Amino acid sequence: MTAPRRNEAGQAMTEYTIVLALTVVALVLAALDPSPLDALLDAIRRAYLAFSYAISMSV
Repeated sequence: MTAPRRNEAGQAMTEYTIVLALTVVALVLAALDPSPLDALLDAIRRAYLAFSYAISMSV
């Protein structure tokens, strides 16, 4: 048995809407200053620097 084409079209529309919404959210977040991605990368960079400093001091 095959499903009616109407159900498949409804699923495709839902997937398209979700992808479109995620794209819009990503574009809005990228426009913020500083962007969340830059803030995350900066926090990781600072944590790694602190970690490497602590490792180098514990001889």
